[in-house]
Amino acid sequence: MTLQIRIAIVGVGKIAIDQHLPAIKSNPNFELVALVSRSAAAGDVPVFASLDAAFAAGLSIDAVAICTPPGIRVDACRIASANGCAILIEKPPAATVSEALELRSMADAAPVPIFATWHARFASKVVDAANWCRSHTLRAGRIDWLEDARKWHPGQDWLWRKGGFGVFDPGINALSILTALYPHEWGVSNTTFDVPANVDMPISAQFVLTAGEADIAVNFDFRQTPRETWALNLEATDGSTLELTEGGAAIAMNGGERIRSENLEYAAIYERFAHIVRCGESEFDVSPLRLTERAFATAHVKTVAPFIG
Repeated sequence: MTLQIRIAIVGVGKIAIDQHLPAIKSNPNFELVALVSRSAAAGDVPVFASLDAAFAAGLSIDAVAICTPPGIRVDACRIASANGCAILIEKPPAATVSEALELRSMADAAPVPIFATWHARFASKVVDAANWCRSHTLRAGRIDWLEDARKWHPGQDWLWRKGGFGVFDPGINALSILTALYPHEWGVSNTTFDVPANVDMPISAQFVLTAGEADIAVNFDFRQTPRETWALNLEATDGSTLELTEGGAAIAMNGGERIRSENLEYAAIYERFAHIVRCGESEFDVSPLRLTERAFATAHVKTVAPFIG
C-alpha cells in the first residue's frame, strides 16, 4: 500500500456529499481516487457507473466507502472484497442482520478489514458518557430522537420503501449510542409504529427496551418542527442522572451545566478507518440493527395520513 490510502466512494448521495467527502479530503491518510455513482457530476476525480468499471479501468484502489442505501450494498462489498479492498460501510451496514453478517463473511473470507460505522458513537461527548456508565448501574431512561424528515432527508424516497427504515434511519443512531454505553442483551416490547398511507416505513415509533431491571422508553418521530431533539436521558440506581443531547455533542450530569464540544464524527471515523486499514482488523457490530429488526418484528402498526415530502 502507498503512503496514502487510495479510497473510492460508492454511492454519492447526501451523506457522502455532506460528510464523507469533506472528511476524506481533510484527512492526510487518504487520497480520493474515484466516485462510483450514476448521477454524480465529474470533479477532481473520475466518476464510474459501477465499482466493476472502476477496477476495469485499471484504477488502484485500497479501500472503499460504501454510502449507497442499505438494501443494495451486497454487490459492492463482494466486488471490493474480491479486489482486496478494505471496506467502510455507512450505517446501518445492511437492510437485515443476516445480510450484514453475510457482508462480514465476505470480508473475512477475502480477507480484508471491514468497518461497520455507527457515526453517532463518535460524537464528541459519548466518551464522557461511557465513563459515567462504567461506574453507574442503569435503572431507567428515555430516548427522544425527533426531527423533520423534510429538512433532514429531502428527496430520499428510498428511505420510505422496504429496506429504507423510515424513522429508524436516524433513530438507529440513538440505539448505536445506547448499545455502546450499555452493551447488554436488550429486549424490545410495547412497539407501535405510525406508517403513512402512501409509504412502507414508519414516520414514528415508540417502544420499550429492557435489560435486567432497567427500562428505556424510546420515542422516534419524523414530524418534529422547528428544532430537532436528539437526546438520551439515563438514571442510575443511586439516583445519578446523565443527559446526552444534541446527538451526543452535549452532556450534563445530575442536572448540572450542559457542556458541549464541536461534533466531528466523520473526521473521527476516518481516523479510525485509517488505523483499521493499516492494522487489518475489522470492527463490525450489528447490535443496533438487531434491535431495529426486533422492533419491526413486534410492532403494532397504525396507518396515518399520507406523507407529503
